[in-house]
Amino acid sequence: MTQLSPRSQALLDRIDAWAERSRVRAVAVKVGVTIGGPLVILAGVAMLVLPGPGLVVIALGMALMALEYDWARSLLALLGRGVHWVRMTTLPKDGSAGRKLLGVGGAAAFVVVTTLITGAVTTFVGAQTLL
Repeated sequence: MTQLSPRSQALLDRIDAWAERSRVRAVAVKVGVTIGGPLVILAGVAMLVLPGPGLVVIALGMALMALEYDWARSLLALLGRGVHWVRMTTLPKDGSAGRKLLGVGGAAAFVVVTTLITGAVTTFVGAQTLL
């Protein structure tokens, strides 16, 4: 199994300990996670084309699923390592000022371009529904 960060593991351990104090709590957590997790993920997928922070909501849904399922914990740990790699590639700790500026500029350009593409797609879909 892939290892989570110590803070994430401590939070999951506290939630597990809370849920294990009572059978009703354990069932409530399992039902809430099993129903709520996929719904949050689906809402995030919808936000990829609708207004909203789709990727953040998908990650939150995966974090909710990780409360109960080991496969989701492994996937969340993999996602965390990927985000860490992107952050270190974009803004290395030992990088020069020029390298850091290039990383910030590239990240800003990515955000601007993806926002423009989303706006163009939304405008196109909106224009198609009016016809």
